[in-house]
Amino acid sequence: MTPSLSPSPPRLPHHPPPPPRLRARVHSVLTSRTAGINPASRIAALLAVLSRSPPPLLSLSARLPLAARALTTSLVNMAADKVNAFVGKWELKESVKFDDYMKKLGVGFATRQMGNLTKPTTIISVEGDVVTVKTQSSLKNTELSFKLDEEFDETTADERKVKSFVKVSDDGKLVHVQKWDGKETSLVRSVEGNALTLTLTMDDVVSTRHYVKAE
Repeated sequence: MTPSLSPSPPRLPHHPPPPPRLRARVHSVLTSRTAGINPASRIAALLAVLSRSPPPLLSLSARLPLAARALTTSLVNMAADKVNAFVGKWELKESVKFDDYMKKLGVGFATRQMGNLTKPTTIISVEGDVVTVKTQSSLKNTELSFKLDEEFDETTADERKVKSFVKVSDDGKLVHVQKWDGKETSLVRSVEGNALTLTLTMDDVVSTRHYVKAE
């Protein structure tokens, strides 16, 4: 009896590499500040470039894989580049009006007292397009991972369930916004040399926490 043979997998079409001129135009769109940091803006700009590419240079079926690969690589690189200044281990040295900020959040007296006494260490890292912020202290350890410009669910150290959104502002600050129960607070990190400042704002209350980079 003749054994049955499994059908051969379909052959994928071979696409020649895109010409250098088109690669340069795609790279320019994905790295240009004028295209905006929003992925949707970059996709729109990229499709505009590819749609103007003459078919003899690159077929339509070959444009889409090129766009996907280029866009993915670019977004990963952009996330790493934009957050690079914040990567490292940061040790808290001073806080201003932190008790007022915690009180505004609704944190209880006992927890505020412990929070005022602890000096946490913050560790920021980037892997691919994912940013991770770890906070270590004698009171509590937390870890938060997210992608820039994408909303995500977060449970804060004081147990609030919030919707969060993190972006890098035009002036290079890491802006984290939390929303819950009709309320909103922002946590803005800025770096100058080996010093990191965390500015916490809710309504009319503003607190600053000053960190130095660990050696």
